[in-house]
Amino acid sequence: MGLASVMGCGAAPEQPHLEARTREQTPIAVCTQKLSPLRGGRGKAVVRTLEPDQWAEIAIPGFNVDKGLNPTDVDCTGHYAFANESLRGGISEKGWPRKLDVEEVDVRSGPNGLRTLWYRVLKFENGDEGGPMLLARAVDDRAEIYAIGSFRGPAKSQITPVRLGDDNLVVAEAKRCPDPDDCRKQAHMFLARRGRLIEAAKVDIERVQVLPSVTERGLYARYQLRTDVSYKPNGIQLLEQVKVSIIHYEDPNRDSDRALRKVEFSRFLKVERDALFSSNDPLWERVVGQD
Repeated sequence: MGLASVMGCGAAPEQPHLEARTREQTPIAVCTQKLSPLRGGRGKAVVRTLEPDQWAEIAIPGFNVDKGLNPTDVDCTGHYAFANESLRGGISEKGWPRKLDVEEVDVRSGPNGLRTLWYRVLKFENGDEGGPMLLARAVDDRAEIYAIGSFRGPAKSQITPVRLGDDNLVVAEAKRCPDPDDCRKQAHMFLARRGRLIEAAKVDIERVQVLPSVTERGLYARYQLRTDVSYKPNGIQLLEQVKVSIIHYEDPNRDSDRALRKVEFSRFLKVERDALFSSNDPLWERVVGQD
């Protein structure tokens, strides 16, 4: 079933629309689809809500709602949707072809009507999920996709569109905790470039690690990182803070369970072509293991 028929007069009632502030800073679309016109236009750009299968029809020209997805599907930028390095090792537990399940699609809204969609259709041995991700928007009588990529991460990863001056960024936050004393939350930052989402930087947002103390032999030090992220017109401001403490030890003769120090540092990520370059090394790398 094509998108035109989905959006026609026989379709289900449309979801509420939002007004778009402006279209001036929207990136160039690489895949587009004309939609049925809105009734009673108010003279302002109106953001529309499409279903995940409608976006899939635009992103993957060979996609058919009734038959579903295939492992060799090619997206509208000419790249394989599933057969790529970032998704290597992933399997479809439902086999192929497979119908699209809306429960496997993560949709999040961003500034000025931008949306990200993450199709979590592949599973990995370590519990990760993965699949294509889109940066898109539907306004008035047109649906537009600005960039396509892929992402693999824990099922609860959050993928969000962010405005960065004249650039559009997709930020995927993923948290992995193999052990309570070894926990890490990272932000994977993708720039929209030539119709693709290119990973431009990876930043630790939260991190915990316990290591043997350097200054207190026989005791252990806990390092805890927290990073505040601020998106500016000219880049990304990172305020990093690392707290160091000696963890509790049963021997009452040892001075344990106490804070040692707190270190803060600010650095900046600046867009340069297809990457985000840091003004300095991450604080974690300069503090951890030093007590």
